[in-house]
This record gives sequence, C-alpha cells and structure tokens, in this order.
Amino acid sequence: NALIVVGIIISVFTGKINELGNVIISSATDAFDIFLNVGILILFWGGIFNIAIESGMIKNLIKVFKKPLKFIFPELPSDSLALEYVSSNIIANMFGLGFAATPSGLKGIKRLKEISTMPEGVASDEMISFLVLNTAGVTLIPTTVISIRKSYGSKSPTDFMLYAILSTLAACVLGLLADKILRKPYGEKVC
Repeated sequence: NALIVVGIIISVFTGKINELGNVIISSATDAFDIFLNVGILILFWGGIFNIAIESGMIKNLIKVFKKPLKFIFPELPSDSLALEYVSSNIIANMFGLGFAATPSGLKGIKRLKEISTMPEGVASDEMISFLVLNTAGVTLIPTTVISIRKSYGSKSPTDFMLYAILSTLAACVLGLLADKILRKPYGEKVC
C-alpha cells in the first residue's frame, strides 16, 4: 500500500498523473489476462490430475514413491497414511500443480502432527522434512511459469525447463541435507 501511495504522490509532483491512470488500467488488463491464462491451465492440469487419480495412476506412483520416502522418513511405518499424503503432495508438486498438492499437503501435516510425540507447538523431524520437501521440491513441469511466459509472448516458454529441474533438484537435495545436519535432537521419536 505504501508503494502505491508513494507512486501517486510522485506522479502528482512530476505532472505524470495521466500516465499513472494508463498504467493502472493496463495493469488491470494484464492481471486479468494472466489470471485467465493461468486459470485455464489450472483447470486443464487439474482435470488431468483427477483423471490420473481416478485411473489409479496416482496410487501406483504413491507405491513407487513410498520406498525412497521411507529413507527420508525412517520413523514412519511403510503403510502410514501420512506417507500416502506426502507422496501425493510430492507428485502434484512435481507436475507444477501446487493447487492440487495443497489438500494432500495439509492432510499430510495434520496426520504427522497426530502421530507426533513432540510437545504441543514443536514440529517433529518428519514435519520439518516434509516442509523442506514441499518448499524445495523437484518440479518436472512448471505449468504456471510456462503459462505466464507464454502470456507475455515468449517465443519458447519451455526453454528454461532443464534449468528449473536442475535447480529444484539441487534445492531439494541441499534442503534435505541441511535438515538432517542441522537437526536438534529432542530425544523423542515421532511414532
């Protein structure tokens, strides 16, 4: 809000109040265009994700993800419901579907909290690891970024994907390493 007020004051004192009006109108139009493009993409990929859920593909991917996640979450049993939520959250994030990942992420954190033996208000090691995975997770198809680049007229909106995959992979690995190295032992286990 402060930036808007400062911008208005500067435009008044410099005599560019008309330009400010033009910027406000064009910004609103640009924002609507981006919203429309991203919204359509979200609906499309959301539909694809729902088809993948209904077809059983996500259940099969969850089974594949459980083994490597067992290494990250050694205290969780292999048949844990929390591990299923974490897996589905990671799968959705890998495909750039943050909106589809949010419900499973919230359910995963809730389930991890329910099985935690940590004092109230203290996150368990598994909750912190999940937060790291969710925040710095690997993205294979950054659908929202591709859509925004396309809406701004990029001739090749996907040319950054290799860099995105490598950078998110590096962030994920370094984040998990930092999580393991910097952990403070409480002496209590999650399960």
